[in-house]
Amino acid sequence: MHITIQPDQSAGPKRDPFPVIAYSGFKPFNMRFLLPLLLFLPAMLRSQATFDSLTLIDSRVVYFDFGKAELRPEADSVLAEIPATVSNRPGLKIHLTAHTDAIGQDESNEALSRERAASVRTALLALGLPDSTLVVETFGESIPVAENDSEEGRQLNRRVTLDFYEARRMRYLEGQVRDEVTGDGIQADIVLRGKDFQDSLRTDTVGKFRHPVPDNTVIGVDVFAKDHFFESEMFKVEEGVVVNMELPSAKEGEVADISNLYFVGNQAILLKRSEPELPKVLRFMEVNPHLRIEIAGHINRPNSPPVPKDSWNWQLSEARAKLIYDYLLQNNVDSTRISYEGYGNTQMRYPYARSEREQALNRRVEIRVIGQEKK
Repeated sequence: MHITIQPDQSAGPKRDPFPVIAYSGFKPFNMRFLLPLLLFLPAMLRSQATFDSLTLIDSRVVYFDFGKAELRPEADSVLAEIPATVSNRPGLKIHLTAHTDAIGQDESNEALSRERAASVRTALLALGLPDSTLVVETFGESIPVAENDSEEGRQLNRRVTLDFYEARRMRYLEGQVRDEVTGDGIQADIVLRGKDFQDSLRTDTVGKFRHPVPDNTVIGVDVFAKDHFFESEMFKVEEGVVVNMELPSAKEGEVADISNLYFVGNQAILLKRSEPELPKVLRFMEVNPHLRIEIAGHINRPNSPPVPKDSWNWQLSEARAKLIYDYLLQNNVDSTRISYEGYGNTQMRYPYARSEREQALNRRVEIRVIGQEKK
């Protein structure tokens, strides 16, 4: 994938009164998310280049005995950690939502939820939190998290939830995914990830997307599309950028490196920082269920004759390929779709490599498309 970041040539932010934003993993609406939604919705309608949004960063729960609003002893340990969390993140807001089980009248349960919210609020103020940090809502029995037909379920409903929201400056990230050769737009799935941010979306049918991300931060983007190899890249979100991505085709006979694979020296053990690459290979296989592939392993041994197939060096190239193969098998990829092979140093890209870069390109694991079923 080639990723280019270029200035947006349009005069000012684009005005789209009804922007379409795709989200994955949608959950049924819950009043718990009303606070950030009310802040986020006007910004969507105005389609601003940047806007402020509240992001849920953490949650805690305090449970209560039946019919009681007094804090249990174990609540102390839950609440005692909160001042440190708030002091480390200025501008943090805590959204308290108080609830009851379904036993009793609506009016009495609403009153009980107010008392429970007051107990938690009083305890937080006693710990030194400013009142301006707290937002309180009470719901009685109206929003259960479990069925009320068992004591276990009712206990889960007798609660005050503390949701921690942080104000963030957001920016709409725009771009398009295209085929590397034809330049045609292609529909793709995109995963966006940062230090404390992760989201996913699907582009439209011609590969275009527009999605909110934290402004002025470095994020990673992973792109997956049918009949194409996946790729990843890191870049900084800042003013005036448009992100255009090109993916290479994954047709029979095509080959692509698995990027960012680093092993312990002279071993088939993946370094910790390379472990996130394995789920990407799995996602590629899931997006392309019609493809059959070979995982090919290579070593770097320049200025040397080909190593024998029964040598330790050849077996190392094979073992590194098998590591990827085993991961796919363990994650339910059909064995008829995958194979692995080691090639020693017989297919080095730079047989007379001198620079570290050339040696690194010799030392690789590839995905080779060896066949495909009729779609």
